[in-house]
Amino acid sequence: MKFQTKKLNEFSATCIITFIYEDNEEKSSLFCELDKRANNELSKQIYDYKSISGKYLETIKYSIDKTTKAIVVGLGKKNQLTRKKLSIAITNATRIAKTNSSNGTIGIELITNTNDGGNINEKDSAQITYTAARIGLYSFDKYISDKNKENVNKIETIELICDEITKEIELGAEIGAFTSFAMKFTKDLVNESAQIVTPAYVANLSEQIAKEHKLEAKIYNKAQIKELGMNAFLAVGQGSCHEPYFVHLTYKPKSEPKKKIALVGKGITFDAGGMNIKPATSMLNMKDDMTGAASVLGIIQAIAKLKPEIELHVICALCENMTSGSAYKQGDVLQAMNGKTIEVTNTDAEGRITLADALSYCNNLDVDEVIDIATLTGAVITALGTNITGIMGNNQKQIDNFKKIAENSCENVWQMPIYDELKDNLKSEIADFKNTGGKNAGTSTAAWFLSNFTNCPSWLHLDIAGTAYLEKSNRETLQGPTGVMIRSLINYILS
Repeated sequence: MKFQTKKLNEFSATCIITFIYEDNEEKSSLFCELDKRANNELSKQIYDYKSISGKYLETIKYSIDKTTKAIVVGLGKKNQLTRKKLSIAITNATRIAKTNSSNGTIGIELITNTNDGGNINEKDSAQITYTAARIGLYSFDKYISDKNKENVNKIETIELICDEITKEIELGAEIGAFTSFAMKFTKDLVNESAQIVTPAYVANLSEQIAKEHKLEAKIYNKAQIKELGMNAFLAVGQGSCHEPYFVHLTYKPKSEPKKKIALVGKGITFDAGGMNIKPATSMLNMKDDMTGAASVLGIIQAIAKLKPEIELHVICALCENMTSGSAYKQGDVLQAMNGKTIEVTNTDAEGRITLADALSYCNNLDVDEVIDIATLTGAVITALGTNITGIMGNNQKQIDNFKKIAENSCENVWQMPIYDELKDNLKSEIADFKNTGGKNAGTSTAAWFLSNFTNCPSWLHLDIAGTAYLEKSNRETLQGPTGVMIRSLINYILS
């Protein structure tokens, strides 16, 4: 998909998205241009005939001429418009527009000068627009044989239409374009079937990414993982016929990096639960248990294109958690790479065991911050639902900074506590701790468990079990993988 920034007299799109506010007859330059082409009939339709009043998400389609259609979207009261509301409005509008473009191009008005608290500036608006448009246009129809005429792939170009093209707009557009690519990459990989996306498949894909973007790559096979002492990670994958792989990709800037960050993504390519096998209904979408790995692989590609003065390490421990005669069992005691031991009380709490070794591996890297992203606990869904990601860590300044950036990135996070008392939930008589601690405080207990495997004073944990994959569409994202936290993480790295 192409992203192009165009002035009023340059756009070629035949389907144009423009916006109005509630109880406000202020008209944008784009609206006036479309109205002029329609011989003032567009403004009559809205302001004289009152087809829509500008209430949030109110929408009307109007034919400007024989080839051009306008989609007018209400943004509500101007002083109540936020980045999140703008993103949702664009996402919904592009879903309508994709069936109304005659030349495969959609034009979207650049919105600025609002009153969302800090105002949506040109850079933010351009970034939000491109990212939201790609969310709205996303579909995965690889395995559908009868592709209909409304196929999203027919939209090949998004034009961002503005009065003047500034450096700030171009920068925001660039970030938005590569962020949207990272989200699409992630969703495509999660949507692909687990029969294709094995640990070897993701390892090979990682190697291809490294070559394409000139990244440093270390891809460890089973024997090499054993040499590293990652016995906990190896145990989780030992029940599968697909051997595990461990991936470490590194982006380095040309200049001295201002900061070094490690991103760790949970990489269970299919989770059957092991010997604590999941119920059939719970297993249906367990191909999504590698969303963390898919996300960080998407992010490093975007960062390699944007080229910030940040050193970025991406870590993925890739395996399947299956049931077989060789699978690890309840009661097994595993030793992680950092020497700490784990009594296995539930083989379906496998993600934290693989992350134990992945985080331990990061202790040998010279990084300032470690961030892990994982579909970790069902408990976070009970606590926060499917629209809010749980955030935890050991550095409040880092957490507060990320929370602010996430809000500005149109994503919802909520901090959950990690108290020392949680260690009582994981007390073991035969090992340093158990891998599960009962039903209570499951998300925080899992985070406390992970905290024992990182030495980094700035460690952040994102539990996306509820937000990574939707069973039911929400206001912004359709059913399926969401690419959650990619916007926030890219903006955090760039900050």
